[in-house]
Order: sequence, then structure tokens, then C-alpha cells
Amino acid sequence: MLRFRVPASTTNLGHGFDCLGIALDCHNTISVEPGGDAVTAPDAADAGLVTMAGRVRDACAAAWRVALPGFAVRVTGDVPIARGMGSSSTILLGVAAACQQMAGRPFARAELIPICAALEGHPDNVTAACLGGFTVVGAAPEGLRFARFAVPAHLVAVIAIPPFEVKTSEARRILPATLSRAEAVLGLQRTALITAALAAGETGALRGLFDDAWHEGHRAALNPGLAEARAAAREAGAIGTILSGSGSTVLSFVERDHAGTVAGALRGSYAADGADAAVRVLDFDAVGLSEVARGPGLAT
Repeated sequence: MLRFRVPASTTNLGHGFDCLGIALDCHNTISVEPGGDAVTAPDAADAGLVTMAGRVRDACAAAWRVALPGFAVRVTGDVPIARGMGSSSTILLGVAAACQQMAGRPFARAELIPICAALEGHPDNVTAACLGGFTVVGAAPEGLRFARFAVPAHLVAVIAIPPFEVKTSEARRILPATLSRAEAVLGLQRTALITAALAAGETGALRGLFDDAWHEGHRAALNPGLAEARAAAREAGAIGTILSGSGSTVLSFVERDHAGTVAGALRGSYAADGADAAVRVLDFDAVGLSEVARGPGLAT
């Protein structure tokens, strides 16, 4: 049995569309039991999981020019589905890491990022979940290029998960094909400032940088309560508030001492609109993808 622990992730960080991400301290465990020719799952309702895992196996086999066996796959953990926290990336990475071991290759996180990013369709969740910490990723002539930085220990995430889903495909479909020059310039400026502040560990410099992201304006219709939650969190002392990915989770960056106050404010904001949002305080994950256990007789 192969088991890999993969963290959730929050991405975009307001303006850093498809390039900025941070790993969160909640996780899924992906268990893979090699055997047979087909990819299977314990529950007949897991057809989507079987399809996704099969795509990962095929992509890994093609990338490494090897034949890979069938396997049974199971997902356990607390990363919510369709809430903008990278649940699909946890599955892609966990299965890809298992395929890496079944192919007799050494455990190498960087090798998995381009494979899983191509399957995901965007690289930000995959990179953050794979490496842990704060990550920056983008296209370069040789392929994807990425960098990782530690997240300051006094910074935490306060997340509010409303009782509705937002599908990434739908959230992307409503975005415009072009941006104005003003939107593009603002996005570039804020992305650079957010990256510089986090890379330097200067969390105070993040204040005021997360608002007015172009994609969040379009996605507000899919995420009722966002504006009210952002205002409530700011009043309670949050550094800044974003849509996590495309939503529905709303995430506030908060200094640890203010986490309880901001959590109460977010909970109250959604309750005022009649929504019972699940609110959690999370540290940021510094480990990323990691191997939990390996059964006997498998390649190392």
C-alpha cells in the first residue's frame, strides 16, 4: 500500500491569478494499492475519482515511457470538494507520487508538478500543495518554473466555507477574454508587491493589497456574501481577505493574536445573511506532499 499526505491550498491571493499559492494545514491522504490492470475505487459512486486517477496513470506512463499497473485508490481527509481549496490537486499529486514509486523512480516532487499541472489546467494549486509554503509558478521557455518561500509563523488563515459549491469550470467560464490596461497594470503591481512582502516575511506590508482583484469582481455573483465578509474581517483586524481560488471559501490573512476575533466576524457576517458558514483557523503547511507509508515489495 502506498499512502501520500497532500495539503489543501489557496491560490491567486487576490491578484496573482494562476501563479501564486500557499499550502494550508488541512490534508487529504491518497492511498493506492497496486494490482490488476484497471484503476478502481472502493465505492461505485467514485467514478470521477477513478477517471481522474486513470488520467494520472496514463500521463505518468507517457512521461516516463513505462507501463504502470492497475490499482485501487482511496481518498480520506478533510479538504472540502469544490470550495476553492485544491481538493483535485491533492488527488492528482497523491496518485502521481504513487505512480512514481510504482515506476521505480525516486521520490522527486519537482518531477510531478508539470504532469499534474497539465492535468489540472493551471499550475498554482499543484505547486503549492506539492512544495508546501508560499509558491510562485509560471511558464518559462523550458517549461514551468517555480519558487518556494517560507510563510511567517505568526501568519494564519481564517477561512469561512459557505454552504454552497463553486465549480472551477463555471468560475472560469464567466471571466472575460480580455482585460483593460488599467486592470492588467493593477494586477501586475499588486502581484509583485504581494510576492515581495511574503517572500521577505513582511506581513504588515500586505495590508491593502488584496482588494479589487479583477477576477473576484466577476466571480462575486457566484460567491454571495464576499463583500460583506471582507468588510467584517477588515473591521476585526484582518490583514486582507480573498476568495480562495475561485470560491466558495473566503480566506482572511490574519496575525495569530487576532484569529479568534476575525473568525467570529466572518461567522457573524454570513449568519447575518442566513448562511451557516463553517469557520476554521488554519496554519500554513510547510511540508507539502509527503509519503506516509509504503507496503513491502514495492520499488524504492
